[in-house]
Order: sequence, then structure tokens, then C-alpha cells
Amino acid sequence: MREQGITDDMKWTVFVSSYILNKSSCHLFGKVIEENSFVLISDMFYNVRGCEKSIGMFSELASTESRTDEEGSQKPTKELFIDLHCNRDGNLSCKMTKNFETLNCNLVIFDAQQFSDSYFMSWDNLSTVSGNAVNILTKEIHSREPTLRMPLIYQLHILWLFCFQIVGFLLDNRVTRFRPFSFAASCSSLLVHQTLRRQEYLAVRNSNISSLRTQLGLVNVCCRQLLDCVLGITLTYFFIYYNMTDQVAALIITWAYEVAENLNSLVEWLMGAPAGLKLNKQLTEFLGHFFLYHIYLWKGYLGVLQPVLSSMLWYSSLLGLLGITAQLCFLRDVISMMTLHIYCFYVYAARLYRFQVYALSAFWRLFRGKKWNVLRQRLDSVRYDVDQLFLGTLLFTILLFTLPTCALYYVVFTMLRLVVLLVHELNDKIIQSLDSLPLFSVGMWCINSRFIKGDILFSIIPHSKRDESSTFSLQIIQMPFGKLLRRSENPFRNAASQHYHWSKLIGDLVKGHLIYPWVEVSQS
Repeated sequence: MREQGITDDMKWTVFVSSYILNKSSCHLFGKVIEENSFVLISDMFYNVRGCEKSIGMFSELASTESRTDEEGSQKPTKELFIDLHCNRDGNLSCKMTKNFETLNCNLVIFDAQQFSDSYFMSWDNLSTVSGNAVNILTKEIHSREPTLRMPLIYQLHILWLFCFQIVGFLLDNRVTRFRPFSFAASCSSLLVHQTLRRQEYLAVRNSNISSLRTQLGLVNVCCRQLLDCVLGITLTYFFIYYNMTDQVAALIITWAYEVAENLNSLVEWLMGAPAGLKLNKQLTEFLGHFFLYHIYLWKGYLGVLQPVLSSMLWYSSLLGLLGITAQLCFLRDVISMMTLHIYCFYVYAARLYRFQVYALSAFWRLFRGKKWNVLRQRLDSVRYDVDQLFLGTLLFTILLFTLPTCALYYVVFTMLRLVVLLVHELNDKIIQSLDSLPLFSVGMWCINSRFIKGDILFSIIPHSKRDESSTFSLQIIQMPFGKLLRRSENPFRNAASQHYHWSKLIGDLVKGHLIYPWVEVSQS
């Protein structure tokens, strides 16, 4: 028999479940992955197809001397064999033999129950801390048929889907998908929000409930909806119990009249010499009277709305049954309705300003002998006669000298529109925070539950005797709160909100393009 040697070309990693170490002696069952030099040993591989044959032995030694005697009695084998020992001092030693040679190996002790309990360790491409080792380990541990961890939550979500399916169907059906109805629905934040909720419920119904990620998302969605409805019903109770509809209606009407009076004063100020600026008198008076007449019409609209506003608020308070997010969406619609005149002023001023900027750029190309080719999207050279140049000069002069007056109105009403959009953005952020809040994950994170742990921690176990092999402890620890929120994102909602970059926003404002909600595509 040839002499036993030690190979140095590769180092194996042996993963051993901590459950095995609690026994006095046993056979080791597991899986050998030769292409990655991994050996996974766990009690869960017992009587599993492909793992019926023992690949090693584990035993406890009385002392270090008996450990040496046992090592001498162990003979190398042709097949891979693992000899795992634990002495009285608690030191572990691992010896691997294959083809009558001893292999270098590192020993990693892990708790298979921690991997099974964690929702996050079963997801793909999450365990990147230790490279491919943890990914393969989690894949093998979760290779068994997944089970439904919370059947009660699954039964409750069926009832929950049935209750909210009726509301969603009324908002999203064949009739409401026609263009006039769909356009009207897109202008209401409440209808858009409920349509997204219906799409979310359909995604839940069609999802694979056996996936742990789906189960965690389902529990988070159910808890979120429960909190949403509780807060909404509570707000509705206080709103009706204390009879606050008349007070809120009076407050809204008073505020709307004050805004109208302030706008009236602002327009009269712009009709004079605002901040000492010299404006075109005829044009500013025309624009001023135009906007003043719209303010007069707006006050008449408020007079019609005032008697019925209290009843509208009382019936709309029942939206709390759908959740507080529905009430916040309705609040956003109320703000849009009460600032409709500001939006109209902004659209009028933006259209006029954009027309002047576009015409000035066209006449500037005329002076340079250029013309914009719409079909080929380029500038072409062209000859203009004297009459065209003369007419272009007159129109260019008129537009150039009236541009400061229109630009001033555009800047003022754009600033007012941006203030309204800022209020909408704050309201939307609150709604998005409530919609994306993983309530179950946050609650489990606060009590340090094993279900929400998802980070990897390797720690070395010191040995009293130094050798070439090392022993590590692999643990699943709690992840940071920010990382928890990112991993617990709602898997059933893919609606991406529209974001504005500062460069695009400033460019659209300078060019006079309308910003949210009707965003026009800039064309060069």
C-alpha cells in the first residue's frame, strides 16, 4: 500500500449542521459537489435520493490522547470519507480522505433551522457575502418541497380579495376602459389608486403561494391593508361623531375665497408696474382683464359649490372603509379641484409664452437663411425674398418687445403651480409610504424574529492545537433596517411613478412645456 499524502492543490469546504454535533456518534449523510469543492452534511439529507450512502462518521472522544489513537486506527479509503471528531475540550477536527490521500479542508458549522426559518435566505442572489458557497448551501437546504407557513393568513387574504374585488371591478371593467372614461379616471388620484389596488389583488391571486417571497409579500400586504383600514375607519368615526363636515366645508370655502381675492390683488399688481418693470401697457391690461374675468367666474363656481360641499364631504368620509390612503387620495383631488383656476392660469400663460418662444426661434432662423425640415428633422438652407424678410422683421420685433410681459405672467403663475405641485408631492409621498410599508417585516425586525434575519456572519472558532484546517461558525443575523425595507418591497406592484430630473424640469420650464400632469415630450 502506497504512503498516504496530503494534496495542496485545492482546499475543500465542509458544511456541517450543528444538530449533528449534539449526538454522541452517528453516520454523516450529505451531498458532495466536486466542481465547487463543497461537502454539505446535515440531518435533513438522511434517506434522500442520492444521499442514502454514508460519507463519514462523527464521534466524541474522551480526551486528546484517544483522538490520536483513533486517527492512527483510521485507514484511508478510495472513496471520499469524512472523519469528524469532537474532544472533551470542545475542539473539532475534520479529516477528509479520497483516493487514499488526505485532503485539506475547512470546517463550517451552521444551523440548518436558521436557513429554513428565514424568508430571505431562500431568495436567489441574496447571499453574496461569501460568494457561491452560501448560495449553494441555501439552495440545497430549500430544495425540499416548500410549505405554507401561515395558512390562516392565506385564508384571510381570500376573504380580503373578495371584499375589495367588487370596488376594483367597478373601477376597472370593459366600460371604464373606453377612452372618455379612462381619461376621466386618470385625472382622479382616488380612481387611479384604486385601479392600482385592483391590479395588485389580481397579482396576488395569480401568484405562486408556495414561494417564500410571495408568502412574505402576502403577509405584508394583508397587514398593510389592515392598518390602512383601521386608520381610515378611525378617521371616519371621528369625522362623523364630532360632526366636522360643516366646519371643514366652511374652512375650505373660506380658504378658496381668500385665494381668489389674493389672486385678484396679484393680477391688479401685474397690470401696473410690478417691481418697477416697464411692461407693454396694452398687452398687460388685456391679459389682466382676461384673468380677472376668470377669477370672477371662479367665485361664481364657489357660490354654487358652497351649499352642497358639506354633504359631499360627509359621503366622501365613508371612503375610510377603503383605508386612509383612499381618503388621502380624495384630499388630493379636493386640492386639485379647489386650485383649478391656478392650473388654468398656468396653462394659458405657458401656451402663450411657448408660442412666442417658438415663433422667435423660427424668425431667428429666417434671418440666418435657415428653415427647419420637419420630415428630416434638420436645418436646411433656403432663400427668402424681400417681402418675407420684411414681414419676418416686423413680427420678430413685435414678439420680442411683448415677450417680457408674457414671460412675467408665465413666471408668476408657474411659481403658483409649483407650490400646488409641491403639496401634491408631499401627499403622494405619504400615500406611497403607507402603500409600501412592510408592516409585518418591520414588526418582526423590532422583536428580532428569526423569520426576518437575512445577513451572513462568519466567525472563526479558535483551536487549542494549530493545524492546516480552520473551523468557522456560520450564523444568520439581523440585517440593517434600510436593507430590510429594500428586500421587503411589494412584489405584487410594479407601477413606477413618474420622476422628474432637475435638468429636464428646468429645461421644460424655460421652453414653456407643460409639466405634470400632462407632460409633453420635448422635440428638438
